[in-house]
Amino acid sequence: MDKLQKLLDEFRNDATWNTQNRDGSHRFDKEILWIESMLMEYAEKLDISVDKVVELAEKRRSYSWPNYYQESNFPPLDSDGLIGVFETYEAFRTYAGENYSGFKCSSCGNVGKNPEECDHRIAKDDICDWCSFGLFKSGISVIVLESGLRAIPIFEPVLKRESEKG
Repeated sequence: MDKLQKLLDEFRNDATWNTQNRDGSHRFDKEILWIESMLMEYAEKLDISVDKVVELAEKRRSYSWPNYYQESNFPPLDSDGLIGVFETYEAFRTYAGENYSGFKCSSCGNVGKNPEECDHRIAKDDICDWCSFGLFKSGISVIVLESGLRAIPIFEPVLKRESEKG
């Protein structure tokens, strides 16, 4: 919990971003409360310490905290668009291989094997250059702990038919 309080204090005292309003409040008071609540919720639901959650969340942050700590990067863990939480990207890929026949590109409708980039983009065949993490992010995501708790947008998974699962 020490890391959480240290992080929140750093954000509260960040005069560059968290400027004071005329009424004495600060620009990001509500957002800081949301950050605290979200990190504590993640700790509870993932059954890991709050300090570990802070560590994981900060692991990949390479830009300003007000832009990084948003629901698009940290969706509620019970969100409809969140497929799951995985220790590694490889664990997600294994799960996907067992449960999905592929991932449907939001632009061209192609069902390919890559969850984040259209197979046409990978093949560089100029039919489609869409990716799930571009300007128009997919509403579906996974969280990979080794990537620092960040929600990774993916294309819509296409479930294998029961007969395909064998």
